[in-house]
Formats: sequence, structure tokens, C-alpha cells
Amino acid sequence: MTVAICDDDLLCREQILAWAREYIQQSPDPDSGVCGFSASEELLEAVEGGRHFDVCILDIVMPGMDGIRLGVRLRQLGYEGRILYLTSSRDYAIDSFRAKPFNYILKPVEKAAFLSALEEARASLPPRGEKSILVRTQEASVKVDLSTILYAERSNRTVRYYLMGGTLVESIQIRSSFTEAIQPLLADERFVLCGASMAANLHHVIAIEAEALLFRDSQRAYLGKKLCREIRSVWFDYHFDGEGSL
Repeated sequence: MTVAICDDDLLCREQILAWAREYIQQSPDPDSGVCGFSASEELLEAVEGGRHFDVCILDIVMPGMDGIRLGVRLRQLGYEGRILYLTSSRDYAIDSFRAKPFNYILKPVEKAAFLSALEEARASLPPRGEKSILVRTQEASVKVDLSTILYAERSNRTVRYYLMGGTLVESIQIRSSFTEAIQPLLADERFVLCGASMAANLHHVIAIEAEALLFRDSQRAYLGKKLCREIRSVWFDYHFDGEGSL
């Protein structure tokens, strides 16, 4: 597990870094590591440069870009790891909603509470090695990572996969039912069947409107009022009873 800690308070940052390193040393994973940042801009630069962190621990109150805006920006960049906020008050919970935080750690930080939150975040991480499917199209066979799929829908006798970044992959004609054709998606807890002809990746749904799902990249899938009402509770449970628990 790789961990990033961003806090402008030197003493707090160094103490948390020490606790995180102590925790990481208990892991046999050679890819584990901990890195500290004193400003939001430093962490953003690292992520934009290709650095990957499974967990980002962010102070909320920081000069310049605060932790909430930092978390939102990380999500906009496609960051799918766990965000834990350091805060002196839970009053920030509503404001930080768009960053989809995994948990909050109250200041002054106690070691036991910190290690417990870090362990919960680690336990919630998906196994290393993203799942993927092979989609046969008219031109070629295309490998598609499940994490990149916003949603899949039936179109006549094909399946269209709408991916992050606006990419569309359309299969050749299928001989089975739509549900059978997308079984690899439905076997993954991130996906939910929406009616008989669509499956959505709940991880990428950022809002449920009256008649549509709003995904990252501002893409929408129109379902109608009835289906949106049904999906809303499932989406809420996914983000707030699971990996998005407050």
C-alpha cells in the first residue's frame, strides 16, 4: 500500500508520517511506501506526474488550495484511491462530499485512531491487478479495464461500453441476452443492472438526477424517473456504507 500525507503543519505531518511508516513496515509488500507533502500543489504535481497512492491523507485547512478542493481535483484527475481527511471538526463533511472521502480523522490525532482508520482503508482496497474484459468489435478484440467503464448498454444486438474520456467500444452482435453478455461486469460489486438494457459503474456515478445518472467527465445516461429512484438507494449504500463511509 502506498500512502500520501498532505499537511502544512510540520509537526503533525512528521508524526503521522512516522506512524504510517511504522504501519507500512509490518507489510511484506515491496511496493509499499509513504510520502509527505506540505502543500496541495505538491501532491497534485506528483499525481499528475504519474505517482500512484492507494491512500491520500489530507488536512482540510491549508493555505492556498485547501484539502477539500484538493480532494475534488484528485477525483477529477481520475484518482480512485481512498481519501482520509484530517480535521478538527466534522462540520466539513457536507462540503467534502464531492471528494468522496473514505473517512475522517479528528485532530489532535491519536495514534490508535489513526492506525485504525489506515487499516480500514487498506482492507477496503481492491486486490492488485485490475480486472479486465476482452470485447470483440468489428475491427479487433479490445482489452477494457473494468475501472474505465462508466456504463454499458444494449444497442440492438450489440453492447456499447462507454469509457472514461469519452471513448466508446461497441461489440459485435451478441447471441446471448444482454445480462449474460455482461456477466463479468455484474460479478463486480461496482456495477449494478439498471433495468434490462444497461449496467452502471457506481464508482463513477457522481450524482443521480431526476431522470439520469451523471458520471465523471459530465457524461449522462438517461433512465427515467422510476429507475433513478430505484438506483439512488443502491448508489448511496455503495458510497456511504462501503468505500465512501463517513
